[in-house]
Amino acid sequence: LPSIVSVSVTALNAVPPRDVRAAEKNEIITILEACTNCRDQVLILLTSELGFRIGEILGIDYTKDIDYETHEIRVNFREDNENDARAKNAEERRGRVSDDTFEFLLYYIGEYWDILQKQEYLFINIKGDTIGKPLRVDSVYDMFERMEKKTGIKITPHMLRRYYANTTRLAKNADSAVFRVFSGSGASV
Repeated sequence: LPSIVSVSVTALNAVPPRDVRAAEKNEIITILEACTNCRDQVLILLTSELGFRIGEILGIDYTKDIDYETHEIRVNFREDNENDARAKNAEERRGRVSDDTFEFLLYYIGEYWDILQKQEYLFINIKGDTIGKPLRVDSVYDMFERMEKKTGIKITPHMLRRYYANTTRLAKNADSAVFRVFSGSGASV
């Protein structure tokens, strides 16, 4: 009988890669500069620094999932998120953000504290009829469409995830099957 590991690695290698290019650093900077609020900037920074899926990012509970001492953010599988955002897999994953991004995250929390403190999601609607409600995936894609119209640069959350994969030392030095496990992906990142 073949070992479970060799069968799993073979199965992983059989999954066709998604045809999504990685965002480039200069594109991310341009999009960040075009953002009209710090919430969108923090969302983009966290997605590109952590490599988490957009559903994982939107499911972050700022009261439980952020370690304010170590600058680690974890994602957990939850089926009951109000915004229907969830981690794809049932395992917890963690990532540490840079000191600069964490400082900006704290600025964002302070800037929108009056709204944030009424619930526990990190990313919320900051204006309109849904102010204070958890941000939804479709709203994130709408934001990226607005940024594309404004800058001429098309970026998606998955492209930010690819950016992370391409800039992470592990992605450059480790076996791709190992990296897929690390990033929470059975397929290519």
